[in-house]
Amino acid sequence: MHLKICLAKKVLLFYAVIAPFIMYGSLYNLIEGVILHNSPTYRVGVFSLFGFAIMPFLLIVTYIHNKCVITTDQIRVGKNEYKFSEYDVQVREKELPFKERPITSLFKKNYYDLVVKKVNTNHVVLEKSLDVFKKDIENIKKAIPEAR
Repeated sequence: MHLKICLAKKVLLFYAVIAPFIMYGSLYNLIEGVILHNSPTYRVGVFSLFGFAIMPFLLIVTYIHNKCVITTDQIRVGKNEYKFSEYDVQVREKELPFKERPITSLFKKNYYDLVVKKVNTNHVVLEKSLDVFKKDIENIKKAIPEAR
């Protein structure tokens, strides 16, 4: 089995929806406000002038750092590889109070983490929040082998 998934899919979708507005506003602010002096320049931060370059960069970096590839013998998260013979991989469910919930899914009560532990020492090597849809969590659970 070979499963390729982004562990921050909901976050990427959320920012991909607002990115065009930020990019358009920053380009407008740069061209009309700074270069042509036709309108006032709004100084709201780094996105006010360079959001057209920073937003796509942030989306790409977020995808690269949260890219997960699960094969029959290993799981790779970002650039790190974890072999199933050396590491125990599981999906852990947790409940979060309302104030700690991410903005992309405020009304969901149960959240999931991908936990990678060293088999010999039970030391947690990686604990990553899964911001994916329910079907993706089921696919991840099917792709990883059962715990020893």
